Amino acid sequence: MGLFEEFGRQVEQFKQTAKERAEETANFRCRACDARFNTDDGQCPECGAAKVESTKSEE
Repeated sequence: MGLFEEFGRQVEQFKQTAKERAEETANFRCRACDARFNTDDGQCPECGAAKVESTKSEE
């Protein structure tokens, strides 16, 4: 495997890990497509649905 191929594989793995971690800590989720994000603009940034809910349980 060439140096650039290995580097590209490592970058792709890092991007995937970062995305997964961001989704784990997201404050909101879309009930329509299950996208997860940190800001509630009234609609999902992925699919545009207005079915946004908090992922944090209210204590």
